[in-house]
Amino acid sequence: MQYFEVVLENGHIGAGNSYEAKRYFKGSDMLSVISKIRGLPRIKKRHTIEAVKEIRPITKEEYVKGMAEALKNPHLFRVWSGYRCPICGKCFNDILSFVRHVEKYDAAFVFTN
Repeated sequence: MQYFEVVLENGHIGAGNSYEAKRYFKGSDMLSVISKIRGLPRIKKRHTIEAVKEIRPITKEEYVKGMAEALKNPHLFRVWSGYRCPICGKCFNDILSFVRHVEKYDAAFVFTN
């Protein structure tokens, strides 16, 4: 298993407007990570490779640190029907329930195992 840091162009904030966001993935190779990206919401031009601004391999320690930091931003885990916990996969309809749920975990411990 390899770990990757990906800079993505996120959208849905108006025509021609976007923002960049760092996301962290694990996969067998870069192509498997790109296929995961195509299923994410809020990605600008999801059907093309243009949404990926940068992709680079990282260490497991960088992945753990990045995912622990990402948990502080619940909007990164928004899916079509609400919010999905990256740790257990459970879905939540509202942001408060999601935040309370994620706070129960020690993120550094979870992503190292």
